[in-house]
Amino acid sequence: MQSRWGTHADHPAVVLAPSSAMECFDLMVGAFNISERFRMPVIVLYDEIVGHMREKVSLPSPDEIEVVNRLRPSVPPEWYIPYENTPSGVPPMGIFGDGYRYHVTGLTHDLRGFPTSRPDEVSVFISRLHRKIKQGLEHTQFADGFFTEEMDILVIAYGITARSAFKAVKDARLAGIRAGLLKLKTLWPFMERAVIATAAKAKTVVVPEMNIGQIAGEVERVVYKTHQKIRVIQVNRVDGTIITPEEILGAIQGQAR
Repeated sequence: MQSRWGTHADHPAVVLAPSSAMECFDLMVGAFNISERFRMPVIVLYDEIVGHMREKVSLPSPDEIEVVNRLRPSVPPEWYIPYENTPSGVPPMGIFGDGYRYHVTGLTHDLRGFPTSRPDEVSVFISRLHRKIKQGLEHTQFADGFFTEEMDILVIAYGITARSAFKAVKDARLAGIRAGLLKLKTLWPFMERAVIATAAKAKTVVVPEMNIGQIAGEVERVVYKTHQKIRVIQVNRVDGTIITPEEILGAIQGQAR
């Protein structure tokens, strides 16, 4: 929530959440590509357990890595408008030192980067920031689904908890319980479409989190908006200890009875 709302302006945020060492690499590449594509900062947010993890990775060769470069100006420097309201919402970005003039500020600003408090300019500016992300959701939304084709219980998890959830779902399947997992690798913008579409296949959604319930609130918001009969169950720990597969499996078994 801090990564999304810890700001003094109403602009969108892109936040990615890896659950493994390999995903730390992959999502960091993805974060740079998103940042270049949309001309904005991107946060890669992972928990302490992932941060201290040691495991083998298989790194791709450099020519196998997708690299997205920012949109460059197609006009001479004297015609350049650094924060132009383009159809995509993403203005071209010149290279510092190449003659393209910038004015950079942390305040709401006009098309040339100078601070403004004019309502007509501020409204256009904030609307553009939201529009560029809304129009490009396919470039920011990352998730993995496991056993989600036929299921009665869907687990939605992220970060290290997703690894416990994966083990719990596999054990549930071995016990004859039709459980599935949606692992969120994008936290913001919240993956509303994926959650709604996947939850529609289940009767119950289980959301394990190492907090009182943050993403669970978003899950409840979008699920109850479209599927009022689906139950959303939380599994929480706030003592600094990882949620185990057994705890999540217990919640799955409890909903399967």
